[in-house]
Amino acid sequence: MDRTFTARNAAGASVHDVEALRTLDQVLSVDIDAGCVVRAETPLRCVDDEIATYTEHYRSIYPIYGGQTTPQLFHCYGRQA
Repeated sequence: MDRTFTARNAAGASVHDVEALRTLDQVLSVDIDAGCVVRAETPLRCVDDEIATYTEHYRSIYPIYGGQTTPQLFHCYGRQA
């Protein structure tokens, strides 16, 4: 089962670093199994016709469905350097 979420299967979901008490913006994908959140750089820029991105790693990420069929938000715990 693929546990990577993007705008295709989790449109409108918000992503939160629970321990830092912040909402992550510019999120392009969330990989639950790998504990990775891929984000676009701010300010937004392109490199070789692709959006420039970086990846943040977390000890655990939980999708919250809130009674829906797709995640409505994600809780991230234990940001790793």
